[in-house]
Amino acid sequence: MKLQDRHALVLGAGRSGRAAADLLRRRGARVCLYDRDSSALAGLSGDYEVATGDEAPSVDAFDCAVASPGVPVLPHPKLMPEVDLAAIFLQAPVIGITGTNGKSTTTLLIAEMLRASGQSVAVGGNIGTPLCSLVDAEVDSLVVELSSFQLELSRRLRARVAVLLNLAEDHLDRHSDLERYGAAKARLAELQGSDDHLIYNADDAWASATAERSRAQVHPFSTSADDTHNAYCDADELVIKTAGTPLRMPLDATSASCRHPIANALAASAAAVAAGASADGIAATLRDFRGLEHRHRLIATRAGVDYIDDSKATNPAAAAACLRSQTRPIWWLAGGRNKQLDFSPLAQVVSGVREALLYGEASQALARALGDFVPVRVFPDLDQAVAYASDRARPGEVVLLSPACASFDQFASFEARGQHFARVVGDLSC
Repeated sequence: MKLQDRHALVLGAGRSGRAAADLLRRRGARVCLYDRDSSALAGLSGDYEVATGDEAPSVDAFDCAVASPGVPVLPHPKLMPEVDLAAIFLQAPVIGITGTNGKSTTTLLIAEMLRASGQSVAVGGNIGTPLCSLVDAEVDSLVVELSSFQLELSRRLRARVAVLLNLAEDHLDRHSDLERYGAAKARLAELQGSDDHLIYNADDAWASATAERSRAQVHPFSTSADDTHNAYCDADELVIKTAGTPLRMPLDATSASCRHPIANALAASAAAVAAGASADGIAATLRDFRGLEHRHRLIATRAGVDYIDDSKATNPAAAAACLRSQTRPIWWLAGGRNKQLDFSPLAQVVSGVREALLYGEASQALARALGDFVPVRVFPDLDQAVAYASDRARPGEVVLLSPACASFDQFASFEARGQHFARVVGDLSC
């Protein structure tokens, strides 16, 4: 794609938009950077045109246009997502991971397995560094987390290894229904060729159906004991098929962060094998992996009570998985901004919950969904919910932040929410 002296429009001036604008400019394009919020355009370094306001410039007025993932756009012949712009110039093979829950953990697991096997790796996409910023990375592999927002209009991004984890309701405020949401994520597999590898969750209907249509070489994983799969659980062991003797590893030899949930470890192991990792590198990572911040992370033990940060659980399916993994009585903190999702499935996993302590915009909707199944109490904010839980939790119990909602009613991100929770817990007088 020739960009020298072309006039390019970038929609959205966040992290991904700025990375796209920088790549376009380095390739010789004249760049107009648009954001509805004028403050997002502050502090630009480089010679850019800028535009702001409720109405974006017309794509037709430019030679090409790039959309940041956070900007909803309609298909247009001149328009591409940020990941497609990067794909034009990428040199290293891409290992792409998508699904509703577990993407970040699986991404980091794969990266660590490859590093432990002697490969140089860069990690990015929806986690951390935008793909456009990794174009010139001199590495053996790019391990990339990919969201539905990044994939829905993609036509160029080809993953040498793709991973399909699962599909549950999320982001219906943008995609309108589960079918369209699933179709956006399935683009990762649809863009693969016959020489590529598709790792998919045989326990998930969407992942299995997508794999059936794939042109790639397919490698299923499952938590069931099925030796036709590339990675599976056999009683109390993980079994990973490698180029040589299968790797068998006792579950209790893996780190706690790998066991919650174990499907992420199976997916990562199968993908790492396809990407050239060694059995020793995979085993070392499964043993030592410490997990992701704000994902089922113990942040403090106060007066015998464990406080667990699972702020990354931004949808009901993620919160349900965390609740199911607990073996002790729970004081459950949930709430935030709903994304037009159904909370009713959460009622099936509250048997271990002492009380559901609800806060934020979605508190009343959560209360209606849960009130017949578990005691509920509504608070104006997270701080008061934490204070209530700390006064009543007894030694051996858990205070769990697993919100089932987005953070944006009261916090800038799930990271900010988790950090705030840690500060509030740290300030408790026990």
